[in-house]
Amino acid sequence: MKINDKLKDSLALGQNPIIITENTFKKLLENCFSILSGRDEIHSITALYNSKPDIVKEFYAALLSVSVEFARNNQSKEEISQFLTSGCKFSTQRADIYADQFEKNRQALEISLLNIGSHLPHVTDVKWKIDYIVKSSMVDESEGPLFRVSLIAEEFDEQTQQKKLKNVNFSCTSQELQDLVYKLKDAVRHCTYIHKIF
Repeated sequence: MKINDKLKDSLALGQNPIIITENTFKKLLENCFSILSGRDEIHSITALYNSKPDIVKEFYAALLSVSVEFARNNQSKEEISQFLTSGCKFSTQRADIYADQFEKNRQALEISLLNIGSHLPHVTDVKWKIDYIVKSSMVDESEGPLFRVSLIAEEFDEQTQQKKLKNVNFSCTSQELQDLVYKLKDAVRHCTYIHKIF
């Protein structure tokens, strides 16, 4: 998992108990997971500011960002605690409080992330096979191999309130598969560029 240094520095602000007290830290965590799970803030954020509102805001934004990254990368409770103590200078106590809150809200957070973007399924795996047409009554010459692709996608089922797997199957020629690969590489390149900007 890649977390840039600026985000780590913003998270490190949370280790100062004078600026962000234990009570404020816990309330910010409650707000963070409430917002990311699609609910309203529990505590008014303006009531949590003390003499350093800019530092509290920066730390809160970093909490939101890193929580999403932990969920996207399916980090374990131990990995999260290790990252916060070694990479962000959190005390063991604060790292454990965060990891416990994350674990308690993991499922709601994952469901919320799955529902971003018009409820489209998220591709998690690909299976494929190659068929080669040796002889056909309709074609004199073979056009080459035929690829059968199965995209395994994960989506959220509103009725059962759980994640489910769905297969998206299609067949394509070698040229069509190359076109698909080029378009996917282009999309990844654009996403990487946008991610670097922000």
